Amino acid sequence: MSNQDKELIKHALQIAEYETLKRKAMLNQMVVQTDTNGNIIYVPAREVFVKLYNEPVPEF
Repeated sequence: MSNQDKELIKHALQIAEYETLKRKAMLNQMVVQTDTNGNIIYVPAREVFVKLYNEPVPEF
């Protein structure tokens, strides 16, 4: 696999993550994360989306 293929896959995964998180945020859903001790926590997708992408959650 060439470096160009790897970059293309990486970019596609970034887009997929963005779109999935945006959709969950729009639907007021939760996402699963872990805290510093490795414990599972549920966090509102809206908070994660705003924190990661520094943009407001779009509405339908």
